[in-house]
Parts: sequence; structure tokens; C-alpha cells
Amino acid sequence: MAGEPVNVNEFEELARQVLPKVCYDFFAGGAEDQYTLKENIEAFRRIIYMVSLLTFQKISIRPKNLVDVSRINMSPIIVAPTSSHQLAHPEGEVATARGAAACNIIMGLAFTSTCTLEEVASSCKAVRFIQTFATYYSQL
Repeated sequence: MAGEPVNVNEFEELARQVLPKVCYDFFAGGAEDQYTLKENIEAFRRIIYMVSLLTFQKISIRPKNLVDVSRINMSPIIVAPTSSHQLAHPEGEVATARGAAACNIIMGLAFTSTCTLEEVASSCKAVRFIQTFATYYSQL
């Protein structure tokens, strides 16, 4: 890699170089058999391939209804709700939220965040959502 990183793989390599191994493994890995991680990577490859194919063939998609989307975030990218951001940066999810806001993308805050909901919410004007879990207790 020469100069600034330009894709996820190059950022991942930089993270591998600077983070302690246990922290890097936490971020780079997936749960259990890593099936979902593998499927997500493959789905992203399919999207990139389709965009490349459509661009190469100069195909455009024309909507039937025209809507002003100038104020709507149309990015296919969001920051997924992941935990323990303070393993990678001292400000944790607060720094992640600020980065998301700077790029005008949505930030998902994990239920197991290392920063409080209030800290993240007051840090910037990013579009945010929080991951929650509904639990059923049969003994109630």
C-alpha cells in the first residue's frame, strides 16, 4: 500500500499493524463459525460486481416516480452496531459517531457500547439508532 488507504482491506491491514493482536482479532473476526462474516463479504463482492457491470454497460435505472432526494442519505453504507470501540480509540463510539456524522452516514450504536447512549447522542448530529434486544422471561 502506497500513501493513504483507499479500501476496507487496506484499513484492515493498518489496524492489524497498530492494534494489539487480541483487539485486532476481536474486530476482524466473526462469531462462532464466522458464517455471517463470510456471507457479508461475499454479498459486498456481489454488489461491487453488479455496480461495475452496470457502469461498464452504461445502464441507468430510471425511476417511475421522481422524488427530491437531495436531503436524504442515499448511501448504502452505515456503521453497524459493534461494541468495544475503545479497544481501538480512546473516545470509542463517540469518535465513531463523529466520523459517521462527518461522512453523512448512519451510526448504529451497540447495546454493549463502551460509551453511554447519552455520550454518543450529545457528541454530534449523526443519524443514529441503537441496537436493543427484547428478552422473554418465562418466569415473570
